Amino acid sequence: MRITAWLAVVAVTLLAACTSEPEIRVRGERFNDEQLALGEQLYIQNCAACHGVNGEGQFPNAPLQPDATGRLGAPPHNATGHTWHHGDGLLIRYVLEGGVSLTDPANFYPMPAFGDQLSETDIMTIIAYIKTMWTDEQRTRQQQVTEAEASE
Repeated sequence: MRITAWLAVVAVTLLAACTSEPEIRVRGERFNDEQLALGEQLYIQNCAACHGVNGEGQFPNAPLQPDATGRLGAPPHNATGHTWHHGDGLLIRYVLEGGVSLTDPANFYPMPAFGDQLSETDIMTIIAYIKTMWTDEQRTRQQQVTEAEASE
């Protein structure tokens, strides 16, 4: 009987480990489900109009191709995009200050600065939500980039 109970505990533990959501961190801070739900709301309110409700980018059929004007639209934030290539510090700065596209309006649509509208905590919460759109491998790689960025 003891072995059966022990096996049941092991099975439940393994099942919980396999079905648990991946840990989402921004600048070392862990985000729970409630915070991620808030991040989704903030993303929809502030980002989805350009980056897509599901992070598919401004031009989902050709997200990394120029449109008729020759400019690139807002990039995808989901697993098909390149957001995960950047560390947390750079992502936060883009949202606060407006991003690189402001320096090259001939090739990119402008990314407005949100520093007047969103707190840094709000921005971190949005970035945490965006990370839920990535694969485990992408989150791991992005964490490595963030750690390298912090050590510079």
